[in-house]
Formats: sequence, structure tokens, C-alpha cells
Amino acid sequence: MLLPLRDVVRAARMDGQVDRGLREIPLCRIRGSENRTADFDVAFHPLGRHLRERWTRLYGLIQQGREMPPIEVYEVGELYFVRDGHHRVSIARRLGWDTIRAHVVEVRTRAPLDAEVDSRDLLGVAEYARFLERTHLDRVRPEARLECSNLGRYDVIHEHILGHRYFLSEERELEVSVPEAAASWYDSVYRPVMAVAERHQLAEALPGWTETDIYLELTRLWLDLDQGGQPAGPDNAAEALLSAADAPRRGRQRARRWRRLGRRGQGGGRAARRSPAR
Repeated sequence: MLLPLRDVVRAARMDGQVDRGLREIPLCRIRGSENRTADFDVAFHPLGRHLRERWTRLYGLIQQGREMPPIEVYEVGELYFVRDGHHRVSIARRLGWDTIRAHVVEVRTRAPLDAEVDSRDLLGVAEYARFLERTHLDRVRPEARLECSNLGRYDVIHEHILGHRYFLSEERELEVSVPEAAASWYDSVYRPVMAVAERHQLAEALPGWTETDIYLELTRLWLDLDQGGQPAGPDNAAEALLSAADAPRRGRQRARRWRRLGRRGQGGGRAARRSPAR
């Protein structure tokens, strides 16, 4: 199913729009529709008989040399949503075109959208947009891009910022705003923690984890170590995380050794079969 523009904009929170005029846009990034999601499938094949008849007539005209007029699209993040020209998109795909001429209106949103987003990702997009509305982190630190793999994690980060705000207000003896606290948290907490993660090469040890996933796990482990009376701090937490990440690999290595010993035992008699137990 094509992505519905309304659902995507509602999740990512519209933040204005700009007319970008005529441009060549990549067909592979046209992923949705303003109001015809039931008429075309994800590959822009027409689903109804009357749509296929119109498609055939238009295809014939283009094959005869008729110039295809520009389509009209909304650009949201890295995606495009067709306002007018669904048949033209379908035919251009059939003809193997890489790009198509389009009149583009950019719809700006609080939460960014990459080219791979699908309907299952919209809950996460909505959570991030809500987090940005509460903290204004995208305004005070435009370079910040927090990406959580699991739902509910932006609420945890929001709690971190509120805790940082409390101590910052105590230190300054004045009420610190949430956006100001968010900027300070990003500069003095998040980035230093991620510097520790980079020093320990956690991203390489944890494939599939986002930077923000690593931040959340490091801070959780840091707190657990502290509450358990063990040496705490970001470096200790990083070592604990590396150890936990390495445990499955060590387990697989042990399993392979046992399998090799077992194969030798099968060919080496009763004593060989008993050897792993010694």
C-alpha cells in the first residue's frame, strides 16, 4: 500500500511548506499519495479496471511521442507523495525511467523522514516529533539527530533532560527552560557519553544499534553499576556493554568447540567421548 500523505504528516508534525518549482526527481523515492492510496499498489500499478484502461490509453500516447506533462508532488523528508499524475508515475516506472519531471511543494516536518520509512515506522516518527515539540532540541541544536530503535525510548530521554534541567536550575539558582536544558544536556551529557562510546568502538561491536540506542544502554548500565556499589562511570559502563555483547560470541565459540570434541569422540571410542567432562 502507498503511504498516505495525511498519516505521514500527522506523525511527523507539519512545520510549514515551500514551493520548490519544477525539478527532476528520482522515481524510486515516490512512495506515497495525497488521496489515492486505494487506487494504486506500492509499485504504482493501477488496481481498478477503469484505471487500467486509462493507463493503456496514456501509455499508447506516450509511445507515439506525446510529451508527458510534469506531475505534482509533495516532498516530505526524503520521500515524495503524488498529488496529481499517478498514471504518469506508473508509466514512467514501466518504461524504466530513473527520474520524472515534477512540480514540487516541500512540506517541512519536525521529525525527519528517510527514504526507507514505511507505515510500521510511523509510531516511532510520531514519538520523535512529540519529543521535539516538548524539548525543541531540533531548534536549539539543529545538528542533533536522535534515532531510537524501540518505542517509548524518547520518553526516557525526555526524563534525562528534565533531570538535567533540575540540577542545572539548582546550580544556577534560577529556573532553566526545557529547551535550554535540552541544549545543555546534548552538549554536556549526550556528546561526552558518545565520545566514550566511540573510544570503545561500541558501534562496531553492536551492529544494528543506533547511536542513541547505545547512549540509552550506556546510561542504564552506568546507573545499575552505581546502584550495585560497583565502579561506575561511562567507561565502566562501556566495558560492561562490550562484555555483554561479547558473551553470545563466546558462547557460539564454546558450542563449536564442543561440537568438534563431540565429532572426535564419535570416532575415538569411549575415552574420547568422556574427555569434555574432565
